[in-house]
Amino acid sequence: MTRLPDQPFSKLSPTALAVATVWVGVCSTATAAEDDADFEVDPVVVSATRTETPASELTRSVTVVDRAEIEKQSEIDRSSVGEILSKTVPGFSPSTESMSDFGQTLRGRNFLTLIDGVPQTMVLRNGRRSLNAIDASAIERIEVVRGGTAAYGFGATGGLVNIITRRPEPGEMNVHAEIGGGVSTTHPDDSFRWHTNQTLSGAEGNVDYLFGGSYADRGGYFDAEGDRIPPDPLGAQGGLADSHQYNLLGKTGVNFDGGRQRIELTANYFDMKQDSDWAGLATGGNAETGEKSEPTRGNINVKDPGTENTLLNAKYSNADLMGSDLQTQVYYGNLLTRFAKFPGFAQRQYKSEKIGARATVDTPVNAGDYGFNVIWGADYLHADTRSEALDGVIGTPDMEQSAVAGFGELELPVGNWGMVRAGVRQEFISLEVGDGINANDERVEGGTLNWSETLYNVSAIAFVTQRTELFASFSQGFSLADFGRAVSDGTATDAEDVKSEAQKVDNYEIGVRRRSELWEASVAAFYSTSEKGSSFNQDLELQKRPEKIYGVEMTGTVRPTQRTRLGGTASWMEGRVDTDDDGDYDADLSSDRIPPLKLTAFGEYQVYRWWQARLQGLYSGHRDPDSEAFYGQEVEPYTLVDLYSAFDTGYGQVRVGVENLLNEEYFPVINQAANTSYAYSMGPGRTVSLTYAVDW
Repeated sequence: MTRLPDQPFSKLSPTALAVATVWVGVCSTATAAEDDADFEVDPVVVSATRTETPASELTRSVTVVDRAEIEKQSEIDRSSVGEILSKTVPGFSPSTESMSDFGQTLRGRNFLTLIDGVPQTMVLRNGRRSLNAIDASAIERIEVVRGGTAAYGFGATGGLVNIITRRPEPGEMNVHAEIGGGVSTTHPDDSFRWHTNQTLSGAEGNVDYLFGGSYADRGGYFDAEGDRIPPDPLGAQGGLADSHQYNLLGKTGVNFDGGRQRIELTANYFDMKQDSDWAGLATGGNAETGEKSEPTRGNINVKDPGTENTLLNAKYSNADLMGSDLQTQVYYGNLLTRFAKFPGFAQRQYKSEKIGARATVDTPVNAGDYGFNVIWGADYLHADTRSEALDGVIGTPDMEQSAVAGFGELELPVGNWGMVRAGVRQEFISLEVGDGINANDERVEGGTLNWSETLYNVSAIAFVTQRTELFASFSQGFSLADFGRAVSDGTATDAEDVKSEAQKVDNYEIGVRRRSELWEASVAAFYSTSEKGSSFNQDLELQKRPEKIYGVEMTGTVRPTQRTRLGGTASWMEGRVDTDDDGDYDADLSSDRIPPLKLTAFGEYQVYRWWQARLQGLYSGHRDPDSEAFYGQEVEPYTLVDLYSAFDTGYGQVRVGVENLLNEEYFPVINQAANTSYAYSMGPGRTVSLTYAVDW
């Protein structure tokens, strides 16, 4: 039986009601604005489906966060991609306010992160830093496929976050430069942060190029009461306070054969490290008494915790290879995740080195008067994942994965009123597992494990009217899902004994989209099930049990006047788990997997030609899961309001961002869900930032 949200709307805070009211206003204003005239909508093309697909033909729920939106959100909070997605994408969990995306899921499941098609997620031993592996200034747009996708495979059980790096601007040479800073209004001392980035790009004739670099330096973080937030607010997962980072991006492309063929090379390097005098483990947190975790002085880390990411990528495309469109790439990636030291344990770091290749062919087929497309190709991925102890001993084994997959998909038009897509993907995975130590301090014998999995997907869209589209989909995903932890946390003494812990997920979705010149809106319901879902018990041991997740998402935007735009999202989901594998889903999934009700709303106004402003809000609701899992504590609601404003001075642009405008005292969802003395940290209080940017 479907369960309704724990927090009725009549009990929402006044600010949360305002957020909800704006969202309802979007829908009502949209209905009022509708007229029956023909209209033109600027086409949005999405590449996360492996081929470039117009948004109006998508048979899945996809959100595109464009460069303009990224710029606004970055001015408000310069933390990570996870912060941006939490405020813009339905079904995406609220921000962790930390270096880690642990506790952030997409429709309750793990997602695969790509940067220009290069996998970032450490599937074998997830360090949860894939959303903190590139600076926002290097991103052109982010495409988020909600729900598992068989199109990319290799771990995309909950969805796909496809990050696309900046594109060169037309012209011989274009320069962008900016510098800015920010400060906590509740504790200006020791909270100053500053950033700068420079970009040089051009596209003339058959050659284009882009070179960009950014640097950021952050001081301490302070809550709404002016108290210092522990530099590691999640207890050894990684924090943003007292950190510095830089990002270097270079890319060049050459078009030839009359523009039909293209070669593109990309290199990106990202480095973030935290060096704090307050890096000891936080203490004193207690949700029952309302006491927040307090920072302690003394840096006990052997090396500074942080993230380091190197990416090399080569692409070749041919728009007419014997009548087909060919897209290929070869890539290299090296991601280092280093955690803070937890007292009594070794300081840990994970290294994941990847090489891979991908090929996609889109072949049009004509059978008499009927035409359709066959999309087919292959993927290869070799990943070497190593767990290292900077001091002491770690029991997680080293792992080396070789995987190859082939896929085929039919894209079948149904007259002028619909389209059906159906495909199959076959994955072959070989995993070499080194020797390790399990939870009972027993030696685990490694070995070579092999999987062969067939994944199916089918989806359809019906163009009910010129404005209205109905869509539905079924898609399967397969993942080894933190296999290293499954080996070390269990009681098995042979890696072969935990081979069955890999999970296969079935995802179902049905929805409707409606749009016009002035407005657009969508509603989607989803359901997913898996026999080996991942959760943690009270001893932080990984549990693999049957589970199901279901929910509803809504989005809407409207432009009631030429100067005004309103919008918002709503997300509600629930998840159940079968704790004793008897067919009865007898407990709720914990809140590191299932976030509370989330509402977002925004209003934008072009005050003058040279002045634009945006007010936005996020409401995270109440959740009290029936769960004995580690992250199963009660979560109280909170509401955050942000402000963005930009001024064109004629000599550059001045941008102002205010995060947590009303200085709300709150604990992020994941901190409440854990409720431990070392990770019951408050979120940041009001922070103001100012940036000057100029182009020439």
